[in-house]
Amino acid sequence: MYSRINLADVDAHEADVADAHVKPVGYHLRPAQMRPNVWTFERGESTPSHYQEQQEELYAVLDGRFEFRIEDETLELVPDDYVVVEPQARRRLTAVESGTVLVVGAPNVKDDGVVLDEE
Repeated sequence: MYSRINLADVDAHEADVADAHVKPVGYHLRPAQMRPNVWTFERGESTPSHYQEQQEELYAVLDGRFEFRIEDETLELVPDDYVVVEPQARRRLTAVESGTVLVVGAPNVKDDGVVLDEE
């Protein structure tokens, strides 16, 4: 079987812990093994520095340009860039330009992120 949703049919809401808007596509698709969300950032907005307790995360840049700090390294991400981050790695995503990122975490666990004090 499968489930399907068009992104235009998913309402965006302000993210609880980030300066972004999130479209919870996983809420509508109900996957068993992963947790997908589409994040939209305005220039300068970012996620807090955080790590995941269990989730490995895939970040796929759909549009815009981002700086992605993972531990002590900073990557520049552009459309069609994909990055997988292990659960315990500290990370922070910042929009250099307005843009959109698909973030897929697995396994599908809720509230898995641990926010760190700002550096």
